[in-house]
Amino acid sequence: MVALKNEKTTYPPLSLSAVLKGVLAALIVTVLGSALLGILYHVTSLGEKTLPLASNTLYYVSVFAGGLLAARWAGYKGLVHGIGVAVVFLLFSWLISSFLLHTQSAAGATFQRVIISCLTGAVGGILGVGVSRQ
Repeated sequence: MVALKNEKTTYPPLSLSAVLKGVLAALIVTVLGSALLGILYHVTSLGEKTLPLASNTLYYVSVFAGGLLAARWAGYKGLVHGIGVAVVFLLFSWLISSFLLHTQSAAGATFQRVIISCLTGAVGGILGVGVSRQ
């Protein structure tokens, strides 16, 4: 009987390039989704009451898509890559809203957004490994 090779595959804890690509993908989804929502609100009779729900949904869909694509490109550790995309995207959106738009949000709302974003990114990352190229 032939002995099998004792190979150990070690992966780095996080592929920064995959996370940055995932954040870029999330930004693209956000920009395209915002344009689509803008057109939708302009040409239909949707009221402004639905705007917060639509924008939050778009935000979480963007994080999900970014986490999925980051884990797909990395091919491993989807949970870590998905949460990495969520955290970087959260920081980026916080910087934009704080410094450019001069908005503030309550601590409870911020904590809720952090938790939901990390969960959404993690689920996207786990699914992204399942459809990875490797």
